[in-house]
Amino acid sequence: MPSVLLATAMMNSEYQKETELQIDQELKSLPELAAPTTLARRVMAELEQRRALPWYSQPWQNWPMPLRISALALLAVMFGGLCVSSWQLTRAAGVSAAMQEIGGLFSGFNTVWNIVNVLLGAVVLVFKHLGTGFMIGSLVLAGLGYAICVGLGTAWLRLAFARR
Repeated sequence: MPSVLLATAMMNSEYQKETELQIDQELKSLPELAAPTTLARRVMAELEQRRALPWYSQPWQNWPMPLRISALALLAVMFGGLCVSSWQLTRAAGVSAAMQEIGGLFSGFNTVWNIVNVLLGAVVLVFKHLGTGFMIGSLVLAGLGYAICVGLGTAWLRLAFARR
């Protein structure tokens, strides 16, 4: 039996190789496709128009090297300044008062979050004590209920849209 499967696999492999060679030969025998002359002219005109743009309208990679280096240095200095200023801002006295005020606003959300965590913990505990058999039975029952709803809904739709 295994030798028959091996022979079949080898025949399929040979057939695939033969088919691949035939397709390759057919594709290579096709003539080259030439682009329409209007397309070539439009593409060349678009490329020339992009080349004629000023340096600041071109992509960053096409900028002159000294400008790229200076722009990168300027961006690095600005990022460093932003980091230092935000670090200094967090040390200010007014910021700590504002943070306490914001914390007071969100304390209600914290209370709700704690309640939800306690309720979910209770639900998990209940499911652990119910056992696996009850859980599987509940899932099967829910699946059957879903199937019944789909079946009845389909029947009612067919009845409602039936031609009389």
